[in-house]
Order: sequence, then structure tokens, then C-alpha cells
Amino acid sequence: MIAISFIIPAYNSALTIRHCLDSFVNIKAKNHIEVMVVNDGSTDETANITQQYMSQYPYIKLINKENGGHGSVINTATKIAQGKYFKILDSDDRILPGALDKFVHALKKIDTDVVLTHFKTLDYRTKHVRDYRMRDIRFGHVYSFEEFWKHKKNVSKVFHLHGITYKTDFYTDLKLELTERISYEDQEFTTLPFAKQPTIMPLNLALEEYSIGNTGQSTSGISMSNKLPQLEMVFWKLEDAAFENLPAIVKDYFFHKRCEFLLVCYMAMYKGAPRKDIRRWVQSLRNQLKEKNARLYNVTRKQYNICYILSILGITDDTIAKMQKYRLYKLVSNIIS
Repeated sequence: MIAISFIIPAYNSALTIRHCLDSFVNIKAKNHIEVMVVNDGSTDETANITQQYMSQYPYIKLINKENGGHGSVINTATKIAQGKYFKILDSDDRILPGALDKFVHALKKIDTDVVLTHFKTLDYRTKHVRDYRMRDIRFGHVYSFEEFWKHKKNVSKVFHLHGITYKTDFYTDLKLELTERISYEDQEFTTLPFAKQPTIMPLNLALEEYSIGNTGQSTSGISMSNKLPQLEMVFWKLEDAAFENLPAIVKDYFFHKRCEFLLVCYMAMYKGAPRKDIRRWVQSLRNQLKEKNARLYNVTRKQYNICYILSILGITDDTIAKMQKYRLYKLVSNIIS
């Protein structure tokens, strides 16, 4: 039985795909996983490098498709994934040493709709490692979504692409089609399925190391400056979805996820350029939000003020990364707010 399919969207990933695939070699669980590298129309050596791994490791597979973006990769791969579960892993990330065999062993005994794991981030610029963990909950326990989200202060950090593993049947039965040819569709991926109030099992395992600080990422300053309309499109899609006939606990989760995503929008003020133009764009977004959702507008006011002042002061993303490494960012944020 294939316990899990790892889906790796890869577009011009020749410089990083080895780093990712190396984390799947020298493992015991090789008969229980499939690693699907989905080559999204790359023009570099991504496919050739993957084929080199395929010749040695039969569980590594290559799927070639025309370029359609991260969302199109997930839409395509989830329909053909053979694993009982599946997880998305970006091509510049890796599975942490020793974690995969433990994870597969656990999945063989699990039947919940969602499995949550801890993860780490590694900043390219500062080499700072940060842990995103759940705490003060029963690991290995089957929770209803309502029961689990009552612990949101202790668990919300892992409700991201890097912490979520979906049961394949649960996800495909949703018939969810992520928006294609844009960035930030991961917000749809980590939000919309929870409208179905899935059962959840948290595992006390750090599975993935997520690389940040890469200029090619959608959250880099250059990318964010060029993709403001995409940010706005995804935000309003989530905002519209939240007003459907949903239970109160789901509405609360959607509210939390939109608060997080608004912070990403606000951060564009000091990440991107020209800063004046981005500040005007954010202000326009907030003006619309004030009319449509005054609560969300007011709850995120502090984050907006912090990011606005950082932008005015000329603080750079690299400076923020260094402040976070030495735990100064929270102090400065409290002073500003």
C-alpha cells in the first residue's frame, strides 16, 4: 500500500530539486511512498535531473505538463496520486532527516481526513531556523474539527501548506479546483477544504524544512510587487467564501486565515517597490474592506500600522529577517503599535 504521495511542483527548479529529492533517499519506507515531481513546463534541466533519480529510485516519478502554475500542478497531481494521503512539498524544501520513516509508519494506522505535523523554516539569508509547532494538545488523538480548533492559539501555526497532509479521498471528493496561473493559491488550499469540518490527527513530528528568503518565491519583494492583483484576487475569493452558510467554528477559521493573508498583503508595503504605489494599493484594499467587513478591517489595524511605518522608515525585508533572528522584531512591533 502506498501510504502517501508527495507532490512536488517544479518550475525551472534545476538549482534546488536535488536538495529536495535527496531527502527521499536512504529510507526504509520506499515501498510505501511515491514522489511525484510535476515538471510545470520548465525550460531548464529540471526534468533531466529528476530522471537521474528515477533510474535509482523507482518511487520517484516525473510528470511533464504545460506551464500552468502551482495551482494547476495540485489540480493535476491530486487526480492521479496513488497514496492514501498526499502532501505538497515545494522543490526548494526538504523532508527533515529521520522524519519520513516515522511519518509513514504513523500514516499506516491513521484514517483521519487531515494530519498535521510541525515544520521548520530555514532563511537563506541569515541561516536562521525557526520552529512552527503545536503545543498542549493530545498528539495521536482523533479530533473533530470543532474540538481541535478550540485550541487554535496552540495549533494555528501549522495550518499552512507545510504542516497539512490531506487524505486523498477526502480532498478529491471536494472537487476543489484551485485557481491556476497565479501565486498565493496555497491560501485556497489551506482554507477552503476546512469548510467540510474534517477530522484531524496531530502528530508530534517535525516533518518538513521550508526554505524562505529566496528572491524567486511569491513572498519575495520582487514577486509581491509584480503580483499585487493576484494577492487581491485570492483575498476576495476567500472573503466571498466566508459568507456562505457555514457553521460558526468554520467561519472563525476562515476569519483567522483571512487575517493571516491580510498580513501578507500589508507586508508588501516594506517588501516591494515602489513603496508609495504599494501603500496606495494596500490603502485601496483596506477602504474596500472597511465597507465589506468592518470587523476584519479593525482587527488587522495594528498589523497594518506596523507594516506602514516600517515602509515609511525604509526598513528592508533583510533587516526584518535579521531582527527576527535575534528576537527584536516583536519588541519593535510592540513599540510601534
